[in-house]
Amino acid sequence: MALKRKWVALLILGLFVVAGGIFGYLRWLRAQWYIETEDAYVKGHVYSVASRIPGTLLTVDVEDNQAVKEGQVIATLDPKDYDLAITKADASLNEATADLTVREAGIAQAKAQVAAAKSQLELANQDLGRIAALYQRQSIPKQKYDQAVAGQAVAKAQLQAAEKTVSLGKAAFDVSQKKVEISRATLETAKLQRTYCTIVSPVAGVVSRKMAEPGNVMAPGQPLCAVVPLNLSEIWVDANFKETQLQNVRPGQKCTLTADIDKGREYTGRVESVSAGTGAAFSLLPPENATGNWVKVVQRVPVRIKIDPSSDPEHKLRVGLSVQVAIDTRSK
Repeated sequence: MALKRKWVALLILGLFVVAGGIFGYLRWLRAQWYIETEDAYVKGHVYSVASRIPGTLLTVDVEDNQAVKEGQVIATLDPKDYDLAITKADASLNEATADLTVREAGIAQAKAQVAAAKSQLELANQDLGRIAALYQRQSIPKQKYDQAVAGQAVAKAQLQAAEKTVSLGKAAFDVSQKKVEISRATLETAKLQRTYCTIVSPVAGVVSRKMAEPGNVMAPGQPLCAVVPLNLSEIWVDANFKETQLQNVRPGQKCTLTADIDKGREYTGRVESVSAGTGAAFSLLPPENATGNWVKVVQRVPVRIKIDPSSDPEHKLRVGLSVQVAIDTRSK
C-alpha cells in the first residue's frame, strides 16, 4: 500500500513538472512572438468650444458629461448689440445706394448738357463760317465778326465745362459705388457675427470641463467647455515600449488590449505608427547626458495603436485610461 502511494505521489509530481514545463515553454514561445507593456494610455482629440465674438452669455444648454450631437446648441450670446449693428449697416447700405442713384442721374444730366453744348458749338461754327465769308467781302462790320468769334469760344468753353462735369460725375459715381460695396460688406459681416451668437458643438461627443454660466461676459477665444468624441476614429492608444522591444515592430501588426475599467474584456487593434523619437526627446526638460555621471537608461518609444471599430461599440474606453498592450510581431 505504501509503495502504491509512493508511485501515485511520483506520478502527480511528474504531471505537475510536465504541466509546468509546457506552461513555461508556451510562455517562452509567446515571449518570442509578442511584446507587451503596461505603460499605455488611451488618447484622443479634445475639442475646445469657445466664443468667436465678445458678448454676454444668455443661455448655457449643456452640463458636464452630457452627450451632444454635432451642431447641437451649446450656448447662446445676447444678440441685441449685433441686431443693432445689422440695422445700422442696413441703413448705411440704403443711404449709399440712394447716393449712387443720385450720382447716376447726375451723370445722365451732365451727358445731356454735353450733347447740348456740342450742338451749340456746331451752330456757333456755322455762324462763324457764314459771318467770316461776309466779313471778307466787307458786307458786314467787324463787330459782327468779333461777336461770332466770341460766340464760338463761349460754346467751346461750355462744351469743355460740360465734359469736365461728366468726368467729375463719373469719379463721384465710382466713389459712391465703393461706398455701396463697403456698406454691403459691413452688412454681411454684421449678419455673420450675428450667427456667432449661437455656439454649437463642432463634433458629436461628451461635454467636459464646463467653465461658463449664463450672465458671464465672454471674450473671443475664451473656452466655455470641451467636447470629447468617443467614436473610435477619434481615439487611439499610445503604448510606450522599451527600445529593446521594437526590433520587429511594424505598422499594421495586430494588437490585443485590455483596460483596467473592464479587465474581463479584450480589445483589438493594429499598429498605426512608431514615434520619430523617444518620450525623453520630446519632454519639457530633456535629460542632459553630456555629464560625468552618465548612467545608461533604456528609453521608451511611443507606438500609436489604432483600435478596431468593432471592439468598443458601447464607447467604454475613455481618454486617459491605462491599458495593457500586446503586439503580435508575427503578423504583417
